[in-house]
Amino acid sequence: MASPALLEKLASYVPTPIAHAIHSKPDNFLEKATSRCFHAAILFSDISGFTNLTESLSEAAASINEELAHLITTGAEELTALINTYFTEMIKISQTYNGQVVKFSGDALTILFPAEEIDLATATRQAGECALAMQAKMKDFATVNTSRGSTSLSMTVGIGVGQILECSVGGELDRWEYVVGGEPLIQMVMAERRAEPGQIVLSPTAWHQVESFLHGRVVEESQDFVQLLNVIEPLPSLPPQIFDWNRLTPDQRQTAAKSLSLYVPGAIKVRLNEQPDWIAELRRMTIAFVGVGGIDYDVPNAADRLQQFLQAAQKLLYRFEGSLNKVSVDDKGTVLLLLFGAPPFSHEDDPTRAIAFALELQAVAQQQELRVV
Repeated sequence: MASPALLEKLASYVPTPIAHAIHSKPDNFLEKATSRCFHAAILFSDISGFTNLTESLSEAAASINEELAHLITTGAEELTALINTYFTEMIKISQTYNGQVVKFSGDALTILFPAEEIDLATATRQAGECALAMQAKMKDFATVNTSRGSTSLSMTVGIGVGQILECSVGGELDRWEYVVGGEPLIQMVMAERRAEPGQIVLSPTAWHQVESFLHGRVVEESQDFVQLLNVIEPLPSLPPQIFDWNRLTPDQRQTAAKSLSLYVPGAIKVRLNEQPDWIAELRRMTIAFVGVGGIDYDVPNAADRLQQFLQAAQKLLYRFEGSLNKVSVDDKGTVLLLLFGAPPFSHEDDPTRAIAFALELQAVAQQQELRVV
């Protein structure tokens, strides 16, 4: 029988909107692709300096032997501890502003602020004030000391607003992906790219929602994108959102565990079953980024087109024993991050498998009048 502790652990690997939906309606079980549209603010934060730190701590992996094994392990553990500390603090902050984490992308974070029970201006204010609190917290990461020396981390943040398309798609071998798309994601990425380290930039549409409540200045030569400076009129504080899995009946907990598992990558489920205390490891893998063009998230059939393509891609990927790490949407379109060599599968010919998969995926895309690169 699924325990509250198990549900809490599974929920930590699931996008917050999905965990919230399952917690609210634990008797509902996903059996087919779903989609819906709603208005929201959306925030994207990225860290500068973490990639260099990752390379520094993992460089020993280039020449593995017994003498270096402990250095490699130490590097992996240090990276895990640092990014866990960072994400834990940022998630705590987002929860106090009604934010819902929808995606981790390496050291980047995407947070949704739904405007379903509040107006869009309030949701955008929540995103802005959350971003200011996150930047304030970054002082704790200004200097990071590690076994390979010290480094400095900084953050850039972009915010967009508008109608979001939310999808649960895929479903092959009971593996579902949560994807959000729409014009606000393009806004947030364009805004973040205009931000300097330590800055928060709002799209023109986002700024229009909050200019009476927040203080900012137009970014030079940026088409009315605005750097957020401070708050004129703060929102009242909110209690953090906490999922109380103890309130569910035993049958509901069982269904909830099954539902949450649909969104947990196979590599994670293997580790949870076999090594519940597993932290991290440096592992040789082949990684493929696939850009998918031709899906317009602002038209009515976007979710159907994404479902058709992703399910076909999953079938093909699983035939080559690869793993789908994530699906994301930005100004470049739909992006798939694929792994060959992730647990429980590892092959000497993983690079060859990745190339063969990519070639066959091009044929799938052509049949569906899409483009892949």
